[in-house]
Amino acid sequence: MLTQYRVELIPDQPCHSRPEWAYRLYAALLELAPASFGELVHEMRISPVSQYLDRREGRLLWTITLLGQQAESVLGPLLQEQKPIGLEKDRVLLRPVLREVDHIADPEELFARSAGTGFHHLEVRTAAGFKSRGQYQILPTSRLILQSLVKKWNGCVPECPIEDEDGEGVDALAAGLVCRRFQLRDRIYFLKGSAIPGFVGTLTMENRLSGFQRELTDALMTFSGYAGIGIKTSLGMGGVEQRRESSL
Repeated sequence: MLTQYRVELIPDQPCHSRPEWAYRLYAALLELAPASFGELVHEMRISPVSQYLDRREGRLLWTITLLGQQAESVLGPLLQEQKPIGLEKDRVLLRPVLREVDHIADPEELFARSAGTGFHHLEVRTAAGFKSRGQYQILPTSRLILQSLVKKWNGCVPECPIEDEDGEGVDALAAGLVCRRFQLRDRIYFLKGSAIPGFVGTLTMENRLSGFQRELTDALMTFSGYAGIGIKTSLGMGGVEQRRESSL
C-alpha cells in the first residue's frame, strides 16, 4: 500500500539547503525511473509520491513516501540503491544514506496502527497550503485537512475508496475533529518562479467522533504522516510528522 523512506543526504561540501530542493530531488528521482513511469505520474490526477526535505539537528533529511504498488515497485529499488544525486544549479553532490524504512501493507494495517487514539499531533515541517475556489488558503481547518487527505487516499488506495461524492461525508468527519492546540506561522514556498503562500508549525487535533467515523478519521490522521497535507506534496510542500497522544 505505502512505503516511507527517510534518507540522510550528505553534501560533498558546505552548503545552504532549502526545502525547495525537494522539487529537484523529486525530478532527479523520476529521471532514474523508466520514461513510461514518469509519463504516467505526470498524467495522474493524484501523484503516487509524497516527499519533502528538511534539516534536523544539523542533518539534511529527505522523506519520501511511495503510495501504491506501482510506485513502490518502480521507485523503491532506486531509493535502496542510494546513488549520489547532483544538483547542478547549486553545484553540490548529495550522497544518500538510507536511515529508515516504514511499510504499511494494506488499509487494515493502517487502521490497526491508528486504533484507540483520541488526539493527533501534526508537525508541519514544510510549507503547507490549500486551494479553495481558486484561491490559496493558509489557515488550516479540519475540513480542508480531511478533504485533502480523502482526495489523496482515493487517488492512491483505489482498492478501498472513501465515498464522498457530495462532500457530506467529509463535512460529517470534520464536525467531530476539533483543533485543541496550534502554533503556526506563515511560510512561503518558492516553486518554479512562483511564491506559494503556506504555513508551518504544529496542530493538535482531537477526534470526538464515534464508531466507524472515529476509526476512519484516526486512520486519515495517521495517513497524513505519509501523504502530507494540502497541495503539491509531491513537490516538497505539506510534509507532516504525525504522532498519537492519549491526552493533551
